[in-house]
Amino acid sequence: MVQVYIFKLIFVTIFFKMERKVSVSKVAQFKGHVGNIYGLYCSPITQKVYTGATDGYVVEWDLQNPDEGRLLCKLNEPIYSIFLFEPKQQLWIGLASGNIHVVDLASKQEIKNLEIHKLGVFDLKFLNNSIYAAGGDGCISMIDANTFELLAIKKVSQKSVRCLSFHENGQLMAAGTSDHSIVLLRNNLEIINTKITAHNNSVFSLSFTPDGQYLLSGGRDACINVWKVDLLNFEVNLVQNIPAHNLHVHHISVQKEGQYFLSSSMDKSIKIWSLSDFSLLKVIDKIRNESHANSVNKIAWVNEQDFVSISDDKTMMLWRLNS
Repeated sequence: MVQVYIFKLIFVTIFFKMERKVSVSKVAQFKGHVGNIYGLYCSPITQKVYTGATDGYVVEWDLQNPDEGRLLCKLNEPIYSIFLFEPKQQLWIGLASGNIHVVDLASKQEIKNLEIHKLGVFDLKFLNNSIYAAGGDGCISMIDANTFELLAIKKVSQKSVRCLSFHENGQLMAAGTSDHSIVLLRNNLEIINTKITAHNNSVFSLSFTPDGQYLLSGGRDACINVWKVDLLNFEVNLVQNIPAHNLHVHHISVQKEGQYFLSSSMDKSIKIWSLSDFSLLKVIDKIRNESHANSVNKIAWVNEQDFVSISDDKTMMLWRLNS
């Protein structure tokens, strides 16, 4: 009886693990850039994708037609971040110099050049008609998306601010910095907690989970950390440290429905994780999946089934979860 019970337990455990694996297929590859791609934005409305690279090109991609990228503009310096303000169809482009260029999609003309930061703009986020920019000068700026007025700017680090993420309540913002820290702020840039030591090196990516219970951070130390969010005391507490990759974790992207999240790395791989227990479900790499040949800089969900990745190999790839 004991042997039968042990056999059943082993069978159930193996079956459970097999059931939790996910299958992924590469749908398309997009070529056109001649520089490393760092900027990425997926429109939730049109499902078109926008990329910006060190070549200064900004390209609009139709995922149904991989060979028909539309060149929107050519800038004279590397592009680090992109955000599309959907109501006005205006593309905000963060550059290595710290400038933010705003381009009208219809005319492909620049309508504003914002000289706010002194070093690169690494991230652009949106909340309540405001654009928030993360600067290499250690500052976060808050800009009116309609009038381009600078509403607030806050110095939060002596080193670069690399990433931003908003809690689902819209009140709490987390910023990741190159001095190994997470900074918590209110949406008006009032600082709540200035120095939460998060990683052994730069914090490259942050993402709150859709239910607001956790904050995920990815760092240059190749780890993903899971933080429990305490809204009562406006704190985050470390609950799990995951040695996630062999090299820097460049980006984390969480599925809106909250079942999976993605990570991408300098080690050229993409990984799919479970949000229920933060376990690894799938590794995507060059050998097994014909994935990227160089560092995977960012990833983003297009919808609940598809996601895109960009890389130093100058390509973008479209992936699909198979049911």
